Amino acid sequence: MWSTKITFKSLNETLSFLVESENEVLIKDFFFGLYSIFGDINNSTIESLQKNDLQTKSQVEDFVVKFKSKFPPSINQITSFFNKLDDNEYFLFLPNIELTISLSNQLNNYLISLSRDVDLEKLNDEFESTIGKTLNDYDVKGFGGLRAFIGNKNNKKCRFCGKNEEETTFKNKAHAISEGLGNKKVFLYDECDRCNDKFSIEIEPDLINYFSIFRTFYDVKGKGGTKKIKGKNFEIIKDENVQITFQGIENRPNIEENPDQYNIRLELQEKINSQDIYRCLVKFCLSVVSENELSKFKRTIKWINKDFKIEKLPMIGEAISYKHFSYEPKLFLYIRKNNNKKLPYMIGEFHLTCKLITFIVPLSDEDNFNCEDTAAFENFWKEFNHYSKIKSWVFNDYSTDDERDFTFNLNGEIKCEHNKNNNG
Repeated sequence: MWSTKITFKSLNETLSFLVESENEVLIKDFFFGLYSIFGDINNSTIESLQKNDLQTKSQVEDFVVKFKSKFPPSINQITSFFNKLDDNEYFLFLPNIELTISLSNQLNNYLISLSRDVDLEKLNDEFESTIGKTLNDYDVKGFGGLRAFIGNKNNKKCRFCGKNEEETTFKNKAHAISEGLGNKKVFLYDECDRCNDKFSIEIEPDLINYFSIFRTFYDVKGKGGTKKIKGKNFEIIKDENVQITFQGIENRPNIEENPDQYNIRLELQEKINSQDIYRCLVKFCLSVVSENELSKFKRTIKWINKDFKIEKLPMIGEAISYKHFSYEPKLFLYIRKNNNKKLPYMIGEFHLTCKLITFIVPLSDEDNFNCEDTAAFENFWKEFNHYSKIKSWVFNDYSTDDERDFTFNLNGEIKCEHNKNNNG
């Protein structure tokens, strides 16, 4: 099989995809056709920095027409990327390059310096002073922005129960992050049908329901398309605008007249389990890690499978951040790369709409971190200095492993609460 990896990056978008074929001539034709737009084939040189001018757009359109029937749907992503660019906007062409979080941020700074006439050295210094310390201790990997298939397609073994294709089935398409949260890009080969069904019934609904208000307000397209919320005393529908219907509530607020003064408690139909929300977030992390990393989380997998409960989980940090806004779920993993066991081995960071959640992945064989030690937890949090730029952090306890009523307050901004004893 012949293949080549193509990456385009602008200030707001990143497109990365692999084109494959058993036809060597076809791959080379694709390769040289694309490279001839962005470089000099005769001299074997490529110009990574490009500008979306009329000539470039015309050449890209001709290229897409030529290969449209040979590499669908990959080739259509190129059209989509260029349609989102402004006229004469800078972008980068990065063939056969693996984009790490650190490199991506450096390239982002480069594009910012060009488009906004900002000093690049100053941007890099700011980057180093915020996340540089974290990157000294952790490797960072991101999932959700680009299409990815995790695991071994040809020799499947479920990472959550250990069974292979002779012992169980792998017929269903497993989503590494719940489809109900809008994931259409990250898929998992190594999850059997039985575990897929089990998780979709036992733990995923709790997290999906927890995000229900955000999914509806921001029109997140999950499984089955756009959702509405029907609670015990209200209904929310998102058409062109958000429509809220109150039922059985005295003194219903006039939101149009007093948009900043209403305050009302809304109750959802569904109950949620706090520890299942934590299990689901951790399950996402273990769906995307490498097989080598997965072997360090055997006890964690048993906990996800509900073989036992954890009496006290680490606190989860939650924030509202429009700087990190995303219509699709994104997951970042911080994996410790040294032996400093005063720090957690793995941290998960989950984004969906304006909601940001960060959490420790518990029970790793590489961990010696006491989540009940306040000083240890504060030391870990200081390590993630880039979080200090977000002022809205609250820390909540998800240790309760019983179903509870789910309510939220509508009072000028959306505040969700899942546990009467939490701080959010």
